[in-house]
Amino acid sequence: MTSIPTARGDAIDSSELGFTLMTETLFCVSTEINANWPDTLGDEEECIGVVIEALKTAKKHGVNTLVDRSIPGIGRDIRRTRRVAEAVPVNVIVTTGFYTWRDIPFLFQFREQYKKVFKHPYGMDYYFQRDIEEGVSGSGIRAALLKCCTDHYGVTEGVDHVLRAVARAHRRTGVPIATHTNGAKAGLEQQRVFREEGVDLSRVCIAHVDLTPGSGVEEIESIIKAGSTVSLDMMAESALFESNRPGFAQSRIDRIVELCARGYSSQMFLSHDMPAVVDLVPPEDRHLIYSKYAPWTEISLSLIPTLLARGVTQAQIDQIMIDNPRRFFESRDRGAY
Repeated sequence: MTSIPTARGDAIDSSELGFTLMTETLFCVSTEINANWPDTLGDEEECIGVVIEALKTAKKHGVNTLVDRSIPGIGRDIRRTRRVAEAVPVNVIVTTGFYTWRDIPFLFQFREQYKKVFKHPYGMDYYFQRDIEEGVSGSGIRAALLKCCTDHYGVTEGVDHVLRAVARAHRRTGVPIATHTNGAKAGLEQQRVFREEGVDLSRVCIAHVDLTPGSGVEEIESIIKAGSTVSLDMMAESALFESNRPGFAQSRIDRIVELCARGYSSQMFLSHDMPAVVDLVPPEDRHLIYSKYAPWTEISLSLIPTLLARGVTQAQIDQIMIDNPRRFFESRDRGAY
């Protein structure tokens, strides 16, 4: 079986993953902004306590493992993550990569511009690989997943740079890739870049495909047919999302049911993409981003009963929530290439 590092600093066997939420975030924050304007985050100890309690509640509702997809660009802080992981009965898995919708930080732009001058420019892929093989920030906590993004601006020069850096780190380590998108069209573009970099698309998860416009599943199906897993992970019904996408809650359920009916339950993840602490909205409006359910419990309490009533089988649910995450992480055993 595959050994998977966790945020506690230990490792678990892939057979111990259990019911797994593949697309979540403990803290979605802006660390440099918080450091200069602390009120954008609030009391750090209180925030850590909120995340700990949310994970304890999720455990009571069947969650065994949560993949924390916070990375540099949206506030990864391994010190906070470790404190949370050591205090809860849920396995927390760490991710590496860089989160941007358009540009890369000036440091990496500068190094890229003068890479022929420097003895070693130490690009993004170097740091991603070090997170995987040695650990994040000297903590010894190793990342088990790579992440990159394509969103509103498409595959810009900066986004392309990150996609290819992630692909290189993946091929050198065998660690799987999970992306951020704003729908299947962006996912298809990511697959194009990965294909150019020689990536085995079966080791890639394209996330947020439930954001694909329209009501059909054809673009999503194209991603699956190319070999990748898709993540339908906007499963927390927030007032913020519903105000911007009327009817979204129903359409995502319809798509899950249809994809299962077409026989694709072996290439799907379900998750919430829900941070327990977020600074993207002002403190007085943060209630808008949460649903009536505690973070990371809505799939267990609401979605699964709904899917079962719609004809999705318990075997398919178990495949999506237990078997598929295990298979995905076990793909690392196929090694570098």
